[in-house]
Amino acid sequence: MNSPSVRILNHASEAVPLLLAEVRTLAARPGRPLLGFATGGTFTAFFRALADELAHGRIDAGRLCATHLDEYLGFGPERFGGMVHELCEGCPPLRDWLLRGAFVPLPHDGAPASIAAHAARLRELGGVQLQFLGIGRNGHLAFNEPGTPFGSGFHVTDLAETTRNDARARFSPQEPPTRAVTSGLATIVAAKRLVLCAFGGKKATAVRAMLRGPIDPACPASLLRQHPDAHVLLDRAAAADLASA
Repeated sequence: MNSPSVRILNHASEAVPLLLAEVRTLAARPGRPLLGFATGGTFTAFFRALADELAHGRIDAGRLCATHLDEYLGFGPERFGGMVHELCEGCPPLRDWLLRGAFVPLPHDGAPASIAAHAARLRELGGVQLQFLGIGRNGHLAFNEPGTPFGSGFHVTDLAETTRNDARARFSPQEPPTRAVTSGLATIVAAKRLVLCAFGGKKATAVRAMLRGPIDPACPASLLRQHPDAHVLLDRAAAADLASA
C-alpha cells in the first residue's frame, strides 16, 4: 500500500513557496503540461503569489495549461460565487488563460454530453500532471461527498449540508447552491502527482481519517493512500490529531 508523504509546517504561509516550486517544476517539462487547480481559502495566498509570479514572468504562462476540480451547477465563469470566477479573482492572469483557451473550465451546465466533451478535452491535453487538492471537514475531495464510489468519473452531485454551510458566507445573503459538477475520485487519482493542503484545527479530524482511518468511501480523501505520488502539506493545527492516531 502506498502512503502519502506528509510535511508538517509551522504556519500555512510556508506552503506558498512549496506550491510555487511545484508549478515551476511542472512548467519546465516538455510540452504544455496540464495543471489542476483547487479553490477555497486554503489556496488564497498561493493564488496571490502565483499571480505575481506570472505577472513578472518568473513563471512562463505559455508553458502550461490548466483546469479545475469542480463548479456549482449553473455558475458560468462570469458568475460571482462560481469556482472559475473565484480563481480569476484570486489570480487575475488566469482570465487571459481562459480567453485564449489555456484554462479549460468544467461545464457548468452539467449536461452528460458537455461532461463527456470535457473529459475528452483533458485526455487530448495529456491528462492532469499535477493536481492541487484541499479536503473538506467531512473528508470530501472536490465535491465527492462521503459515500461517493472510488470509481466515479466526472458527474453532477448533491452537496452535503456541511459543505453548503462552509460556503454560506460566500453566497450570503443568498442560499448556497445545492448541486455541483465535480471531478470524480477516479478522475482525481488519475493525475500523475497530487499535492493536498490542509490548514487549521477544523480540518484535523478529516486529516486523521484520511491518513490513519480505513481506506473507504466514508472518507473520500483516504483514496490518496493508494496513489503512487501523493503529498500532503499540513500546518500544526491540521496535524494535531495524528500523534494520537
